[in-house]
Amino acid sequence: MDRAVTLVRAVRAAIDFGCRISEVLACIGLFAIAAFILAQIVGRLFGAMVPSAVDFAAFAMAGVTFLGLAGTFRAGGHIRVLLALKALPERPQRAIEVLNVAAATALFGFVTVMTGDMAWVSYQFDDVSIGLVPVPLWMPQLMLVLGSGMATIVLLEELVLLLSGGGTRFTGAAATDSAL
Repeated sequence: MDRAVTLVRAVRAAIDFGCRISEVLACIGLFAIAAFILAQIVGRLFGAMVPSAVDFAAFAMAGVTFLGLAGTFRAGGHIRVLLALKALPERPQRAIEVLNVAAATALFGFVTVMTGDMAWVSYQFDDVSIGLVPVPLWMPQLMLVLGSGMATIVLLEELVLLLSGGGTRFTGAAATDSAL
């Protein structure tokens, strides 16, 4: 039994670490967006152009969006509409929660596989962006793979918690605040 508890704690610690790395990368992406926009503004004031600044900001925005998914989910920050769910008795509520989390896990697993395939094909064909600065497309696409992969892992953890009879992280205070 102690080995199982130790294993569960180690897996949770690894998932926590992955979420933190994902959040740090998302934070760096936000700072990068601000830096690119600021550089573009300052450059225009002095009659200069920052090559592909808009492209880099767009790549960073896509990365920030995907990399922030897992941490936001774990913190209960995603919007959930609970009015219909809360009107049901406890047993059907749980069944619907399991169904919803299972569907979300499958969806994000699919997104991870598809974005991974897209990044791999871009790498194989040496695809580059069409801006002034050619960027290998697999690089920004890798952020999509990492973000959706981390979201899949977090959702899978939630599904295991639900199926084992436990509560989930997202049914706490954050969920009751948005019980619309």
